[in-house]
Amino acid sequence: MMNPIRYVFIGLLLCSFISQNDVGPTVKHVLEYMYTSFNSSHYEVAGLLDGELVDFYSSALKSTVPKKSWNEENTSFGYKDWQEILSARQEVNRYFLSSGVDLRRHFVKHPLTGDIVQMKLGCTVDITIIERKKTEKAVGFAEFAYDGNTVLFLSDNSSMWIPKDVYAHDIHDIVHKWNTQSMKDHLTNFVNVDCPVALDRFRLLERTNSSAPKVYTVPGGSLKPGLINLTCLITGSYPKSSPIELNLFRDNILLTEMEGVHSSGVRPNEDHTYQLRKTVRIDTAESVVYRCDVNHKSFPKPRNYTWEVKKQDIRIYIGLCILLLFPLGTVVLFFKNRWRSEPNRYLAGFPPANPGENAALGVQDGGSLIDEAYGSRGSSDSDLSQIQIT
Repeated sequence: MMNPIRYVFIGLLLCSFISQNDVGPTVKHVLEYMYTSFNSSHYEVAGLLDGELVDFYSSALKSTVPKKSWNEENTSFGYKDWQEILSARQEVNRYFLSSGVDLRRHFVKHPLTGDIVQMKLGCTVDITIIERKKTEKAVGFAEFAYDGNTVLFLSDNSSMWIPKDVYAHDIHDIVHKWNTQSMKDHLTNFVNVDCPVALDRFRLLERTNSSAPKVYTVPGGSLKPGLINLTCLITGSYPKSSPIELNLFRDNILLTEMEGVHSSGVRPNEDHTYQLRKTVRIDTAESVVYRCDVNHKSFPKPRNYTWEVKKQDIRIYIGLCILLLFPLGTVVLFFKNRWRSEPNRYLAGFPPANPGENAALGVQDGGSLIDEAYGSRGSSDSDLSQIQIT
């Protein structure tokens, strides 16, 4: 008989195994703003959502530039939400400028040289699935850097500025001042309250209001004999982190680089979207079916585009050439015979004024000018046929 303790031990192992299977991977999303002050009169701000630009501000431009389709115009889906977060950042901007002045004044007295002040602030949200339930944990962050070196960071527990160890003594006066300023409350409120709300809204706008990318296929319709490049292009995709699946098939067999497929890789467009194209060379003398499969998060289901390449029979082209050349030859013979009969009219009773002119006309009647003229036309037809074949 098995010991009851063993039953308990086995039960705990099973529960542990089940609970581990019910815990899904943690996904992290970040909304952050990078402030950079180059001097007392010029600074820039870059807003990033999961590494993708949301907006950009430069004191030289005097206005914030939207970088997403959902906030680029006042009629866009997320323009209002974006304006609200811009309004909440106004106090943060003033805090950064005044703090930058403090850091410059402090470090000009110390060995650390330079004149660039930076601040990074924002929030992260960790999403975990536990027993089929989603849990989210949001954490705000902020830190200051001078000449590329972090000197202060905001504690997420106490919301107090803490110096980096190496600057603990040198920057004590600034730490004391910043921790007693009421203006710090605007920054802590932004990273702990406004930022998580904005992050949630911006993520929703990215998922639901981004227009679907477009797919182009070249060539389309019937294909001429020879070798042609068949290209499948998807463009207008964003953000860059959103995966694009694009594959080419020949008779339902996946084509790879070994079969001559060339990929452009994901490349940026001028409107901050992205594109991907793949190309394969087709031999139109074969009878095969090519297919391009495309999938993107904005598509309800994967899309596919097919081309059927039918082998061309050369007898068809020979027949067409005969049909085209037969009437052309008839016209050529008609005018050639008529031209040859012209000198005979003069000899029959309408001689030219100058007897020497008759001899000259006889030379022309020999066909040198006629053959030259029709010979040049023949070369043109020959060139045209070569162009069609190529």
